[in-house]
Amino acid sequence: MTTPRPARYLRPGLARTAAEPLAWWTVLLAVYLALVSAVSPGEIAVGALAAAAGAAAAVAARRVLLTTAPGTGPRGRPVPPARLVRPLALLPAQIVSDTARLTVRGAPEGGWSPLAVAPGPANRGTATLLLSTSPGTYVGLVDPGRERLRVHRLDPRPSPFERGLRDAGLIGSADPRETGAAANGNGERP
Repeated sequence: MTTPRPARYLRPGLARTAAEPLAWWTVLLAVYLALVSAVSPGEIAVGALAAAAGAAAAVAARRVLLTTAPGTGPRGRPVPPARLVRPLALLPAQIVSDTARLTVRGAPEGGWSPLAVAPGPANRGTATLLLSTSPGTYVGLVDPGRERLRVHRLDPRPSPFERGLRDAGLIGSADPRETGAAANGNGERP
């Protein structure tokens, strides 16, 4: 005959919920203490408080980025990070290439292009961040209702990095009906 477990062991979600901020706090405190020249009780206290603030921010940011809107279903889920490995491997070369081109030739006019983005707030945020990382492109408008981004590119052709994001499923092709809006550059629809 087995004895019933106390109630505190029946809530595995609580341990998981506490593990994330504790892990962030531990890592952030360790990094802080590794960076200070002399570890003293005062530095430990400051590091612990700073790590707590950083852990709270990290947990809140992750929850915002990975929470999907109600009713969006499986298509509103974030693109798995494993699918972004190849495009992210292309990002440093894209940054160097764009920087060299801008340094040597200056900034050409460029142009605006509409891009489809995978549904969900996490995908919109990830696509906006990644597309704006390289100096040759930036996202000037996010249209969450239509799952579209308006991207300014110095080169009218998509970069290898952008093609990698497309292959990963984070972004899609431009809507051919919006090509007129890409030409006016002000983010408005014709």
